[in-house]
Amino acid sequence: MKFFLLFSKGTSTAYKLLFIIGFSVSLAGCNWGDEIESLVQPNPDDFAVLFSDTSTVELSTVLSDSVMTGAPARLLVGRYVDPYFGKIQTAAFFQPTTQSGVTIPDKAEYDSLVLSLNYDLYTYGDTTKPLNITVHKLLADILSKDSYYNGNSTAFDANPLGKVKISPMPRRSKRLVIRLSDGLGAEIFEKGKTNLLTSNQEWINLVNGILVKAGASDNGAVVGFQANAAYVQVHFHVPDVDAVRKDSVVFQSTAFYNQIISDRSGTATAKLSSNQRVSTPSSQTGNMAFVQAGLSIMTRIDLPTVRQLSLTKYTVANRAFLRITPDRSSVTNQLNAPPALHVFRVNKNNEFYLNSQGFPLPLYNLTTGQLKPIVGQYVQDYVNNKQFYLLDVSSYVTEVMNSETGDVGGLVLVTSETNENDQFRPSRTYPFADRDFTKSLDRLVIGDQHSNNPGVKLELYYTTVKVK
Repeated sequence: MKFFLLFSKGTSTAYKLLFIIGFSVSLAGCNWGDEIESLVQPNPDDFAVLFSDTSTVELSTVLSDSVMTGAPARLLVGRYVDPYFGKIQTAAFFQPTTQSGVTIPDKAEYDSLVLSLNYDLYTYGDTTKPLNITVHKLLADILSKDSYYNGNSTAFDANPLGKVKISPMPRRSKRLVIRLSDGLGAEIFEKGKTNLLTSNQEWINLVNGILVKAGASDNGAVVGFQANAAYVQVHFHVPDVDAVRKDSVVFQSTAFYNQIISDRSGTATAKLSSNQRVSTPSSQTGNMAFVQAGLSIMTRIDLPTVRQLSLTKYTVANRAFLRITPDRSSVTNQLNAPPALHVFRVNKNNEFYLNSQGFPLPLYNLTTGQLKPIVGQYVQDYVNNKQFYLLDVSSYVTEVMNSETGDVGGLVLVTSETNENDQFRPSRTYPFADRDFTKSLDRLVIGDQHSNNPGVKLELYYTTVKVK
């Protein structure tokens, strides 16, 4: 029976005690005559727990050709100009409907037609600058298509039904009300009084849908509205002997999508490849990599030199963290950093690896004993004036080191989880639908290791043993 006793520097008393207990139990199991060949007490100096933050981290940017933006919980309306991502414009397309047709009393008199939108508190950009909001009538039924992507549009009447100039203040006012064309309002009212709008289809034939957009030269903010609280209302009153009774007919939105488009001309992101299979190296984009929700821009991370550590015998990685620091000049009060970063696995062609359920495979934290996806929260260290994300990539680094070829794919950063755990609308086909990555504009700028403001480090803790 042979025993090899190995204690490293800093080994805890509890660990040593457990070893002694185990050692004693082992001795109790020995039979007389067993040979104990050696008890080896190695030199503690042969053990070393080391730290490195100089490993190469390669950054590149992946641009998807489009993302599914149909059926979101948030409608996005607005326009702003971003120094890194260009001119960003969003518009909301939706279809108000009726369940039982329109019935208006004979003695009723028309008052007004309005569009009512409830804020959902999301904004991105400068809300102190005005937006020129216009409302348009759609010329086609948006239900004629099964799905909509960020670049899609639906034909609309260029003459607006209504318009308003606002500096949005969603935390002060819960609702935005826009008065619409009295010509359309009176037509709806008269058809309702004469029983010509007895079904939703008759209503759709009159009003296919509504478009809400900002002015083509606005430079303010993108504002979020609750999709299920977008209403078209016909207000009227009924004269009575003693008083005037006010009432309305409400058409609630039941189908909607967001258009999210950008013009990146003249910016560092203008060079991004439109082929998702091709990552654009940070060296081609001003030594920066980018993440932007709404337009499906992701940062890819590769660790080309980590595997070299495995070439040193008796070396093992303990923990590994990616420290991501946003480019300081890119973060403002109006264009803030995403609240969290989520990490997913991709192959060399930037295709998501899939888990057993068919959803994009996240990077898991295996040190907790549970399969828990890695999420890096945005940390604002006011004491040291630092802002960063810390991502535990220990499982990925271990896989890279244990791989015979080192070909284990890369990592991509996005701003939200998938809808895999959505109780009502999980989608393997559109895994990010109705998640922040497709219904917000949150973005991140990261300087690579050759930048004047490096924003990425691999913090690696590993143990080596010197064997004579």
